[in-house]
Amino acid sequence: MISKLLLIFTLLVSAAAVAEECKLKHLEELEYTDIECQFYMGTAAYRNKVYTVAAAHWNYVIDSPLKYEGEDAIQAMALSTITFLTYQGLGVEQDRNKAVENWKNAVAKGDFEARRHLGFAYSDEKFINKNLVYALGWYESIFLLYPTAGDVDESDLGVYQDAIEGANKLRAGLSKKQKNAAMDFARSTL
Repeated sequence: MISKLLLIFTLLVSAAAVAEECKLKHLEELEYTDIECQFYMGTAAYRNKVYTVAAAHWNYVIDSPLKYEGEDAIQAMALSTITFLTYQGLGVEQDRNKAVENWKNAVAKGDFEARRHLGFAYSDEKFINKNLVYALGWYESIFLLYPTAGDVDESDLGVYQDAIEGANKLRAGLSKKQKNAAMDFARSTL
């Protein structure tokens, strides 16, 4: 009996640590269905590789009416993250063309990370519309928005570093004319 209780206690503690549920103080202040909580519950499901559950939470965010200031940014992030699932075919039907269009919509709504995803997609051998000039352009658009890593919010630093790596790889294989075309394209995305 004691070993069963110990096992149950261990499972509860480890599940709570892994789930990363919304903080209780947030649940006291906001409705449980608040889109910020739903977004982070989707993130927790994604980290636990439960992609269909992550998609359900992020779709909830996308479909929810906006109630509070800043929720439009959360919706844009949800669109970008569920689009990653669509691009990879994780928990949802894979559709790379739809994913690229959704990332463009997320960029239009102000999502920063979607620019990095577009840089990757347009350089991906698996994407039928691969275009290295556009790929570099999407990465360059990040640097136009934030000229140095110090300009980026700490939470977006990984995105910025990935963009540096992706852009450097692309620059090495492109001509000067292609690089100039990429910068023109980057400016058009702002």
